[in-house]
Amino acid sequence: MDKRKKVCFVSDNNTCRSIIAEVSLRHLARQYFEVQSFGLKADRVHYLVASVLQSRDMNPNYSFSKVFEVVENQKFDIIVLMHPSLKDKLPKIDYDHELLVWDFEAIALSEDDEDRHRKALESLCDAMMKQIKTFVEKYK
Repeated sequence: MDKRKKVCFVSDNNTCRSIIAEVSLRHLARQYFEVQSFGLKADRVHYLVASVLQSRDMNPNYSFSKVFEVVENQKFDIIVLMHPSLKDKLPKIDYDHELLVWDFEAIALSEDDEDRHRKALESLCDAMMKQIKTFVEKYK
């Protein structure tokens, strides 16, 4: 029987922050956690997010943008909101779980100024990995 804790990361669109968190946790501690993510809305994972994760030897290919309805029948032990502004927007979850709130601002990714966006994503990945490592040490 799988004893891994089930974790879900939540963001606005599930295209950047929560995908980075999902892929990072899966990469770092798959043996301890089963991990998913969802957004209040969904869109495609931004190509620069996938590119930055791949440049760090992480595989984003099994992560896709989805809304709550896709994962609502799963029960998560820990739900992590990527920003405090999501607290009032989270769908009602009718089972016991631990709710964590992180403070990662959304990055507005567009098709222009790719270098600037890539640098912002690199910084986000660095900060996220630090937070993920702390999370793993506490919850593994």
